[in-house]
Amino acid sequence: MRTAILLVAVVFIACAKRDGNQKFKACCARQKTADKECKRKFCDFNAINQNNMLHFLNMCSPRGETAKLMWDCASSRHDHLECCKKKNVLPSCMQYCESSHSVPPDYLNHLVCLQNFDAIRDCFRDHLEKNPNIFGDN
Repeated sequence: MRTAILLVAVVFIACAKRDGNQKFKACCARQKTADKECKRKFCDFNAINQNNMLHFLNMCSPRGETAKLMWDCASSRHDHLECCKKKNVLPSCMQYCESSHSVPPDYLNHLVCLQNFDAIRDCFRDHLEKNPNIFGDN
């Protein structure tokens, strides 16, 4: 009987899926060259928002490829244009939704996009709720 209960528990744990935020965190954990402090502070959809995005970029952009690697984890390098359109993201900010490349480097030229960041972030999270992260983690 104990063996059967243990087997059921193992199967349940193995089949349990991560949510989008857990997949984001798992992806960041695999980014070994990304700055540890930036990962600790910002690899969490609940910790990044339009009010602290400049802080993230100012802190993490100078730290090698950290901002790029974390953006890749958040965005899944996926094209989120349709989702962003549904969430009424400004046309001039759509380049942040089309994430199959990387984070646009000239973010200071697009400060108006900060008001749309929460919508963009929600598109990233919604995608990860239903899909594996860039490393295939479910």
